[in-house]
Amino acid sequence: MRLDKMSRGSLPRELPEKLPKIEVNYGQALSILRRLGFQGAASDSTFNEYIKSLRKFGIPFERGEVGLQRRGRANFTYGHLMELALVLTLRVYNAVPDLLLAEIIRHRDELRRFYGTAYSARCSGPGAPMSFKIPKRERIEIRGVYVDLQINFSGGRLTNFGPVKLLSAPTALMAFVERGVAARALLPINLSRLSEQIVIAASRGQAARQSDHLLGAIGR
Repeated sequence: MRLDKMSRGSLPRELPEKLPKIEVNYGQALSILRRLGFQGAASDSTFNEYIKSLRKFGIPFERGEVGLQRRGRANFTYGHLMELALVLTLRVYNAVPDLLLAEIIRHRDELRRFYGTAYSARCSGPGAPMSFKIPKRERIEIRGVYVDLQINFSGGRLTNFGPVKLLSAPTALMAFVERGVAARALLPINLSRLSEQIVIAASRGQAARQSDHLLGAIGR
């Protein structure tokens, strides 16, 4: 298998080059997570209650963290949305074990640096687009950076978390095929793809809100 550099022609054009500023309220954050498919088959009320339970645990806000607006309305930034999206990606049977949530919080500072890199390096540096060819198969393309939380469970208990690592796409690919890694509970997650989905969903929601506001102003 040989990895080759790709052209930028296949990269999404909808995304801004630099990470845009994202600040949304609770309802808008829920809407973004729903657009990404994290609600699944759960009802609106069930999904809402689960997100509220995460907030009580400390996800994605630290106690006393600046980001709460007047009257207790939460102000979710890109980092908050990425933390929620990562946690929801880790769900097993619609929930994440408390020990795993505690580890996400303990590694929060490092992971938030990774979230920034996930977007800035989604098409360059460690996330530069690559492709490879498997005999008698179509060419496969990969890009972006991955996060390896090095999670493992044994007998239903969390036995390992970390150290967390940020991997290039080729390195992540090797982690998927490397002998001995397959027994792990969770393999590397494409953090760049997650960051792109967050930005696209947030920008579409913002555009829709601006359109509704404009139509409302015209109708008055």
